[in-house]
Amino acid sequence: MTGRDQNEKELLQRLTEREERYRSVTETSPDAIITAASDGRILTMNQAGQKMFGHGPAIIGQPVEKLIPAHLRQPHREGVERYLATRVPHIIGKTVELSALKADGSQFPIEMTLSAWEGMEGITFGAIIRDIGERKRVEALKEDVARMMRHDMRSPLVGIVGLANRLAAADNLEPKQSKAATAISDLGKKMLSMLDRSRDFFQLEEGTYRLKPEPVNLLALVQSVMAQLETMARANQVEIRIEAPSAGDFKPVIHGEVMLLENMLANLVKNAIEASPVGGRVTVELSPEELGHTTAWRLDIHNQGEIPPEIQSRFFDAYVTSGKQDGSGLGTHNAMMVVRAHGGEISFITDVEEGTHLVVDLPETPPYQDQ
Repeated sequence: MTGRDQNEKELLQRLTEREERYRSVTETSPDAIITAASDGRILTMNQAGQKMFGHGPAIIGQPVEKLIPAHLRQPHREGVERYLATRVPHIIGKTVELSALKADGSQFPIEMTLSAWEGMEGITFGAIIRDIGERKRVEALKEDVARMMRHDMRSPLVGIVGLANRLAAADNLEPKQSKAATAISDLGKKMLSMLDRSRDFFQLEEGTYRLKPEPVNLLALVQSVMAQLETMARANQVEIRIEAPSAGDFKPVIHGEVMLLENMLANLVKNAIEASPVGGRVTVELSPEELGHTTAWRLDIHNQGEIPPEIQSRFFDAYVTSGKQDGSGLGTHNAMMVVRAHGGEISFITDVEEGTHLVVDLPETPPYQDQ
């Protein structure tokens, strides 16, 4: 055997091994993995894909449009033609949510990541597809439960506020009793306000909320939130403190909605307190910052705990939580929506040694919104 023959044999063996590894990965994947030629023919579909879409092996060689609902076929054709003509990706390399079509004609929601590569036979498109129907059903169920709870909680809260107001107005109470009745009324009103605000968060989620901005002093807001959480911090044996430049020209005023901003900050500081070790410290630092070409204010919320690695990539997603006895997993998600509604940015840095810095940048003036 010549050296050339030996090299060709080794190359063939490596290619065979690579093909076997690829087949092993695709056939054991719980997600659908599909490849298609530039003319729209399905080249490969793994077992998970055949099961997901309800097709057998005969789907190989068929048009990929058999997997696409009718209303999405024309946009699909235009997208493929545009990419073949320009090689400029639009959704290639991204993960998108779409509807897909089963063999029985029913549609179901999917999460799809597209890729494309060029070989000897031209452009090949690849798709990794996950059925997210169950996830969507769970999210819808949680929203239904939340809606029912808002409705069912409102009536007894109105009754509590009314009763507390009557008690506070009575002339036969001692000052301490009258003060307690007023406090109960105030807390009840605050809870009613929170229930009303839940509708705002739904609109924030949908992207339909319109801010009603007014001047907000961020330092006063931070001081108010920290005072509200002082009891919680003591119960968790955590010190909380504020760091900000000394008075003078320091005027951290932005235009925003104070109730939304208070909710955002309270959620983030609560999380920081809960994540702190016993004897730890939570610091909220307020400082001026540049956000693009806009003057902004930065809130840096630091605690000495690390965000668990398993949730770091989903930290701002809804219903994500780790190691808590209670909590909805909505705090950071709601905070993110509030920050974005104000035209700001939110991010974090976390590790074992430094703990977690959760950074919020808020522009002095939110972007213009059509009324």
